[in-house]
Amino acid sequence: MKRYYKYFDIFKFICCMLVPIFHLLVNDTVKYGDWLEHVREMILPMFITISSLLFWSRFQWHDKEKSKQQLRHYMGRLLVLIIAWSIVLLPFWLHQFIEQNPNKWLTYIVPKLMLYGGCRGGFFIMSLIYGSAIIYLLHRYLGKMIPFLLTLIVQTYYNLAAEGIIDDYLGACIKIGIFDTNYLCFKFLFYMEACVWFIPWVAGKLKKVNAEWGLWISLAAFVAICAVPGDLVSYISTSCFVILLCAFMLNLQVKQLPSWSIMLRNMSICIFFIHFVVIDYGERILRHFTGIKLADYGPFMEYVIVMSITVPLAYLIAGPLAQRIQLIKKWLL
Repeated sequence: MKRYYKYFDIFKFICCMLVPIFHLLVNDTVKYGDWLEHVREMILPMFITISSLLFWSRFQWHDKEKSKQQLRHYMGRLLVLIIAWSIVLLPFWLHQFIEQNPNKWLTYIVPKLMLYGGCRGGFFIMSLIYGSAIIYLLHRYLGKMIPFLLTLIVQTYYNLAAEGIIDDYLGACIKIGIFDTNYLCFKFLFYMEACVWFIPWVAGKLKKVNAEWGLWISLAAFVAICAVPGDLVSYISTSCFVILLCAFMLNLQVKQLPSWSIMLRNMSICIFFIHFVVIDYGERILRHFTGIKLADYGPFMEYVIVMSITVPLAYLIAGPLAQRIQLIKKWLL
């Protein structure tokens, strides 16, 4: 019997609702302190982990042909998503890209599309595409433990080097032209890899623990630990609590999801993309015609206004997007 996970859609939606806060508060990190920085570090890893866990928890490793078919189908769906949104947002992201690279945009456009996707925020989808392919190959040919340890080492090294805690001897944190390792899949590869066996293994060990209580106590503990200053605390707590929270959520299964939960799932990715347009271009248009600067009202009021536009738009778009365009789907799959 097919079962569903009670809190996955809710947590994905919460993560997407929080993402715009950190884009609007990007210049106020000193004012709001380390706590906000630590919470920000958890948003995308949690979103990536939940998205990957839903896929890998149903992956049929024992059947080679079936597993290849599942991987193609999953990557095809992600390609449909990134292509559709890149086309919809083409006037926005392409104009911005040309402005940022006036003399070399024709040279940079292909690697931009191949590495990070087209529209702003597309790196999230590209991370899932490349990461899923890498994890499949690693597990198919290296077994269970080696990929987990390898991605853990890569994740640890990158985080420590990115913040200057250790010297970047391998040159993992570089930015040349449009090439920025901060937006490549290996930043989240450990979280995607943990979904294959480690998080389900942790969930099995926690079977005797009340999952509902464990979930909320763990979340409260993470919020409290985020008050501790220091980047190292952030990385350790993020990895541990993302795994712990997802493990508890795996143990909270239901036979059927309510319709509102499915709607939240469909709205999540829409909110993630749409808020970029509202922030970058909605405010620009408003300022041009009225002279009003939302930033003058403070970041939290700006967030309320941006989300009051983003959420209704996401609600209107989520339904048709969920139905998919059959022609594009058949072409890709």
